[in-house]
Amino acid sequence: MTIKTSFRTLFVSVLVLSIYSISHLELGLAETENWKIYYDPGKKFTFLHPPNWVVESTHDDISGYTEVILINPNSTRMKVSILYNPNDPLLYSKTGKPVVPSRALTNLESQISTDYFFFNSTGKFPHKYLVQGYKSASDMVDYEMSEGKPGKMLIVLAKITDKDSLVFSYSESKRTFYKSLSNASQIINSISILA
Repeated sequence: MTIKTSFRTLFVSVLVLSIYSISHLELGLAETENWKIYYDPGKKFTFLHPPNWVVESTHDDISGYTEVILINPNSTRMKVSILYNPNDPLLYSKTGKPVVPSRALTNLESQISTDYFFFNSTGKFPHKYLVQGYKSASDMVDYEMSEGKPGKMLIVLAKITDKDSLVFSYSESKRTFYKSLSNASQIINSISILA
């Protein structure tokens, strides 16, 4: 009798979990259905973003560099940025061997860490987040812009060519970082490289 009851409980649990997972996946897809699409003026990439977020974009026709900043009007500290960098110095190698994304990401973190009061790479999720179809590296960072204002950051670096990179970063206060992480993940998943 206990084996039969245990089996029934296990079966019901698996069924409920499966239904929840499928409905959660459909909910995620439905959320992006109404999102707006951003087209890079240099015709290098596109991505989706929530319709109420503010988009600020800078593009240099000569170099091909594009920087897009997304701001959630419902958050005081959240920021998403996407940078397309042709001829990225982070991908330059003195040895002539191709630079792997994880090495370029480590170098990028080293460069930007000087702008922070505290900057600590967690080393987690080296391959969890990626730009579809491209070699990518990702990392979570704990930081403080100024003392007493801790935050968390997700950085994803994708190697588009041997010279071009795309860097995605999402930062938010430590307290609310995970609340908007699903939006950040959906933006990453929606990035499409055109060139």
